[in-house]
Amino acid sequence: MFCAVAPEAIGEHAELLVAADSLAEADIVDGRLRGQLTERILPLGRLL
Repeated sequence: MFCAVAPEAIGEHAELLVAADSLAEADIVDGRLRGQLTERILPLGRLL
C-alpha cells in the first residue's frame, strides 16, 4: 500500500499507529514501514 508520508516522518506515524492500537509492532527498513496489524484491525484488511 502506498501513502504520501515523507520518509523522514514514517517513524513518527508508526509510533502513532502503535499507540492507537492499529499496529501490534512496527519496523522501518529502507524507508518502508512493516508491521503486524492488531486483532481489532484485521477485519478491515479485507476491505483493502
